[in-house]
Amino acid sequence: MNKFSHLILFTFICICFTTHAQKNLWDENPTESQSELDSLLTVLPTTKRANKTAILNRIAEIYWAINPDKTIEYGSEALQLSKEFKQKEEEGLALINLCQGYLFNDIYDKALQYGLQSLEIRKEIGNDYDLAFTLRTLGWLYYDIGYLDNALQYHTETLRIHEKIGDKQRIAYSYNSIGLIHEAKDDCDLALSFFKRSLNLIKDTSNKDRIAATMKNMGVCYRKINELDSAMVFLESSLNIINEIHYERNKVEILNELSTVNILLNNFDKSYELLKESRIISESLTNNKELIIENNRIMSDYYLSNNNYKEALNYYKKYVEGMSEMFSSNKSENLAEMRVLFEAERRENEIKLLEQERNLEAQKRNFLLIGALLLVIIAILIIGSLWNNIKKKKAIYLQSHKLSKEKLKTQHLERENLEHKLEFRQKELTNLALFISQRTSIYKDFTKSLKNLKFTDLKELKKNIDSLIKEYTFKFDFNEDIQRFHANIENLQSDFLFKIKEEFPHLTDKDVQLAVQVKLKLSSKEIANINNISLNSVEIGRHRLRKKLGLESKDNLVTFLENI
Repeated sequence: MNKFSHLILFTFICICFTTHAQKNLWDENPTESQSELDSLLTVLPTTKRANKTAILNRIAEIYWAINPDKTIEYGSEALQLSKEFKQKEEEGLALINLCQGYLFNDIYDKALQYGLQSLEIRKEIGNDYDLAFTLRTLGWLYYDIGYLDNALQYHTETLRIHEKIGDKQRIAYSYNSIGLIHEAKDDCDLALSFFKRSLNLIKDTSNKDRIAATMKNMGVCYRKINELDSAMVFLESSLNIINEIHYERNKVEILNELSTVNILLNNFDKSYELLKESRIISESLTNNKELIIENNRIMSDYYLSNNNYKEALNYYKKYVEGMSEMFSSNKSENLAEMRVLFEAERRENEIKLLEQERNLEAQKRNFLLIGALLLVIIAILIIGSLWNNIKKKKAIYLQSHKLSKEKLKTQHLERENLEHKLEFRQKELTNLALFISQRTSIYKDFTKSLKNLKFTDLKELKKNIDSLIKEYTFKFDFNEDIQRFHANIENLQSDFLFKIKEEFPHLTDKDVQLAVQVKLKLSSKEIANINNISLNSVEIGRHRLRKKLGLESKDNLVTFLENI
């Protein structure tokens, strides 16, 4: 392979690594991972030392579940190179890979050591994705050694980061993790609530392995609370999904759990078929000890339910031997040492916390004493200031109150004066109207009398009288009093004129003029005299006005106009 081909392949591998950098074991597809692993192992020997760290870390990550020893091997090399080339991010990843490798090998002391080192580096870098992954890994470590409260604390902190990031897939993973912890605490109802939240977030995604795992966990919970029908539904749904994606390790776990549910339902033949299928698949897998041990335990339960005590005892012995082999004396000592270390660390933290609390209490007492003295001084100053302010405000208030009373009195007198003036002008207007009406009536009577005179032999006199009639008629039509009357109406009734024109824009000027005169409570005869029209014309005008105003016969026109 030439240098150019190496460069192209290395670029492709780096892109793949970037894509998978934030993945975890639950995200992996075995077929895709194996293909990626083959590519990485091919390009690794020809890569420069400074560029090898990322590839080594990804290889170590893929080997977690396949071969933890390989994870430790490649993780150690990645750690060495990352320190040599001062690659902090790669160093944090190498440490968490080593933590995972030792965790899968049940070497908890070393797993914790590397996990805590990774946590310090990733806190320093501040990448939320990487920090959450390290916290989650430490949570699983505490889960494995039975420190469930510590595990819950780490996974809850991980959930907060995932919610801050806003990644539904990771939030769902955290819900599932917290659910498993509550299941281990035998609080299956609470565990189910978290599993349901997890499933709701991912049920419409393409992440089938996670959906299957969550359904399996729900099935286990339903089995523990003896809701066997629900357990069967979720476990079978999980199995169908796993069959689609061919994830054999998860399939074994589901088959084992289904066989347990079928034993409880007395479906012994079905349970035996599932156990046999589980055993065949387990034997074909690497790193299969735990799967086979669990299969032996359930097989013992199967024979015990069928009253075959010999076979039940035989498989139970195999189960105990397997567990003893897994937890060898060395591992037991490590685990015991680990627990002592945790207790010592917890005790040391408690002592430090108590000392801090004692110092804080002493400081708090001193602060409280100083604060109390300051408060007394401030209170004295404030009370003195308030007393002076109260005296000043009281004097200002009394003066303001006096001025307000005088101002109100003046305003009241001015309002009364205005009301008297308005009332006087209103009466004046009405009197003027009556005067005009009376004078017009006199003019009309005078004219009528003149018209009735007969001058048969004095033609010239008749001519003069006719001229006189015309003169009085002309004066009547342009009478200054009438003009003054209408001008006064516009001034005194300006609000009424504005409102009636705004509310009834279709009224003519004559309609508005008639409305004003009716509002002044002038009689039809007086209105006729003022406007020099017939009484009949006034009545017709009033009828037309009522109609335009939308009034019925029972409605009072004057009252209606006064309320406008």
